Amino acid sequence: MVKIDFTMADLQATRLGYEEGQDVTPEVLKRAEKAYHFFHEKFLEIKAQYSAVSVDVWEAFLAHDISLEFFAMQARAMVRDGRTDDFDIFGHYLEYIDSYRDLYDLIKQDFKLSDDK
Repeated sequence: MVKIDFTMADLQATRLGYEEGQDVTPEVLKRAEKAYHFFHEKFLEIKAQYSAVSVDVWEAFLAHDISLEFFAMQARAMVRDGRTDDFDIFGHYLEYIDSYRDLYDLIKQDFKLSDDK
């Protein structure tokens, strides 16, 4: 099995610093873009390793990349338009939480799934 060069510290660097009900501000946008760019760079750095892992692991990385990107894009649009109500970003936040949890579980298992040999 190939060793994925992605640690719990790397995952924690993708934390949004955002909580449900919080207004979407330029600071929220800044943290979201920082988290997305950090993860996206890591995602691209380890792409050569994806062919050696299960589809579930690859999909977990892809889902987290997409959830961070969509959250940042929505935050950018909201800040640009002067909207702060979290209702407009809540769905993206839920997707982010799910993808974060999935990667967290994979890291704790050292990226070994039950069907890995």
